[in-house]
Amino acid sequence: MVSFLKKLFSHPEPAKPKKQYPPSRSQYSDCKLLGLTIEPGMGYYYVKQMIEEALQKPQLKTIMDTNIAKRNAIYEQEEREEYGDALVDELKKWEKICDIDGQYLVIYKKGKTLSSDIVQFDGAQIETTTKKPYVKIEASLPKVFRGNGAPYIDWDKDTTFRPKQILEVKKLKKPINDNVELYDQILAKAKKLEAKYL
Repeated sequence: MVSFLKKLFSHPEPAKPKKQYPPSRSQYSDCKLLGLTIEPGMGYYYVKQMIEEALQKPQLKTIMDTNIAKRNAIYEQEEREEYGDALVDELKKWEKICDIDGQYLVIYKKGKTLSSDIVQFDGAQIETTTKKPYVKIEASLPKVFRGNGAPYIDWDKDTTFRPKQILEVKKLKKPINDNVELYDQILAKAKKLEAKYL
């Protein structure tokens, strides 16, 4: 009884405040560019919100976009000097594809195995861990579950490609989402397209 009354009338312990992180160097740089002031005591997330709200103003967004474009141009020039135009041009080609939302029918060959699947491209970068740098394309593949209940698709199969492994890329008119029937139909057509690469 006593323990019950203690629970009834006791006050819950106050929730521990979330750890406060200081603003980052890039945030200080962005705030200086946008004319914002970081006051003492402001944390990372507060400053992040302040910058996001400021960028709702078209004039400030234009300033930020212009600055980002300049930084990207400098970075690209440095890449070209280090890796050469051919590799960077290939990177830019795949970055453009990866930046477009959508799904693609891809026919590819890894080793001696010819395959086709529906792919979501996640990003492209220059891989420098090998003796000869190359463009690495990161992507997700669908995994179809056909067990008990209605079949469904999960995009949890991560993979990478080299550009030379990709033989054909066709953007789907609409994403398959969780439509297993549509997925099967597209793959059946893809198998016919594979024939010209055999």
